[in-house]
Amino acid sequence: MTDKTEKPSLKIVKKDTDLTIKQRAFVDEIIRGKLGSYKEAYAKVYDVTLTKQGKIPKWVEVEASKLVANPKIALSLHKAIQRKEDTAVASSLRTRNYVLERLMKESQEADSDSARITALSLLGKTVNLFSDTIEIKEARDSNDIEAEIEEKIIALLSKEEAE
Repeated sequence: MTDKTEKPSLKIVKKDTDLTIKQRAFVDEIIRGKLGSYKEAYAKVYDVTLTKQGKIPKWVEVEASKLVANPKIALSLHKAIQRKEDTAVASSLRTRNYVLERLMKESQEADSDSARITALSLLGKTVNLFSDTIEIKEARDSNDIEAEIEEKIIALLSKEEAE
């Protein structure tokens, strides 16, 4: 029997999640999106010599695919894309808020009546205040809906049998 007061020896294990310089550059090239594909990013980062026809060699596609499939790189790509999307959304929201604040201020402090009315009109449009569409909701009984579905199924089945 072992002594229960004896504690196991614990070691801190460092995760190896750091990318190499070239792997980081590869991820950065993909995120920038200026190149057309993974193989073009790979060719640029890893200084691949082009063929005599000026094309990227076929083996580069295999190597680029392996690199993208690497879990560390895939995770890094995912995080970078998420950050880029979050930044774009935040920037869009900041712009929207700025425009709405300016319109609100303009609607209250503009020198001319027409400028105030225009600002108010634009503010109203942001909340669909002047929508031209009219939404009519029809109250239907669940039995009516069920009967309609059954009719459509029967019509479809009879159409298939006729063919």
